[in-house]
Order: sequence, then structure tokens, then C-alpha cells
Amino acid sequence: MLLPNRHFSPFKLFLDRNSHTALMLNPKVLTTFTRALLTEGYRDHLGHADPSDGRWSFLSVPRRFPMAPLHHYLGFLRDPAAYALFGFVRNPYGRLTSAWKNKFLDGHHRSPDGSDAAYARSMRKHELPPLRAFARKQGLPGGTPNTLVPFETFLRYIAAQPEGRRDHHWESQSVVLMCDRLRYSRIFRIETELEEGFLTLGRRLGFPDPWVSARMDRRTNPSKRQAATYTPELAALAQSLIAQDLDRFGYDPESWRDY
Repeated sequence: MLLPNRHFSPFKLFLDRNSHTALMLNPKVLTTFTRALLTEGYRDHLGHADPSDGRWSFLSVPRRFPMAPLHHYLGFLRDPAAYALFGFVRNPYGRLTSAWKNKFLDGHHRSPDGSDAAYARSMRKHELPPLRAFARKQGLPGGTPNTLVPFETFLRYIAAQPEGRRDHHWESQSVVLMCDRLRYSRIFRIETELEEGFLTLGRRLGFPDPWVSARMDRRTNPSKRQAATYTPELAALAQSLIAQDLDRFGYDPESWRDY
């Protein structure tokens, strides 16, 4: 019996009971691309014009991501070992950089004057106010409304939160994927194992290899801007946040230099 943590959601878990295949999505690791590929594969090769076959019709996610019947999710919670479970991870330094750029750097530049009102509604409601309050209390840049939240302030804000209670976009990947309580058949690193990972999934689901490979160059959702991020000092701070991921997934602690 799986006792999920606060990050578990059916919207981030793909289940195909016919092939006993499960995929746990990992925010900031090709989730938009993955949902699109699965939806197109269900349509093109499994005959599902609606990826969720009309289930959950009052929600938008099931129209762009195959969602299983509710009792399939309950079955997974009762016996996750009944499925071959897969996941994707990325360099933890890169994931932190991507989260900051996508949520804060790009959010700040969504309007010419950097207005907080231009941020996505979820950010305005849940993350921006406490982060600005933290910055003001600590005397860090980014506490004033309508100013950019610097990468350093972002990292120090994360460091002030206990692991397991952070936003899933910058929570430890080990925690998001519940590696402490789930046994994965394989976790793929997207830098070197991306195509292998999707080919593995495709073969289990009945998607032809050439069809899967042709979609590998269609990845979306990059940050629109470049900005300096890591210094040796900030890399040391980041390493304290992602040490578990570096060790578990085999990433070089010095790979911050690539970002």
C-alpha cells in the first residue's frame, strides 16, 4: 500500500493497465512534451480520439493527457508493484535554473514595466507574495513589488523551507517522484537517456519506434531569456538543496558550471 506524499496527484501519474505501465511526471522535466506525446500516441496508434475517453469531462487536463478511471489510481495506490514504473529526471542544477527563469525571470518580463499583475495567477496567489515577504524580512533584493526576484533570493527562499514542503517545481526530484516509497523499473536522465526512455515507453504502449523518434525534436516550453545564475557561492547553496538528487541520479556535483 502506497502512502503518497503531498506532491502525489493523478494529474501527474500516467497509468496504462493493459500494459501495466506507469509514468510519474516530474515538474520542469518535459511534462508538457510528455503529455502531448502520450495524447498523440493514444490517438494515432490506439484509436482514442479523446485521450481519456470522455472521463473527467468537467476538467481540462484529461483533454490533453490520458487519464485512467479512478479505480485504476486506487489500484495503483494499493499495489504499485503491479505496474512497471518509469520516470524522467534532469540535472538538478538545471532544474532549479529552469524553475527560476520560467516562473520569475519570464514572469517579471511578461509586461514592459515588470508588473506583478502580469505574473501567472497561480504565482501571484501562492508563491510571489511569500517570496517577496521573505526577501523583505531578510533584506534581500526582490522584496519590493514589481521588481525582479534574483536567482540568489530564489535559492535562499527555497533553503528556508523544509524539504517536502516546497513547491513541486523546485522540490527535490527524489521527493516529487517519491523514491523513498516507490520502486522504479527505470528512471531516465533526459540529458543522455531521453530517446531511450520514450522508446521504452512507446514499445510498451504500442507506439512505433520511428513515430516516437520523430517527435524527439519537438520539445517545447524553454525559457525565453538568458541570465547569469550560478557563482561558486550559489552553487554551494544549491548543492545543499539538491544533494540527494545528485547522489541518487548520478549527476556531477560540479555540473553547475554548465548553467
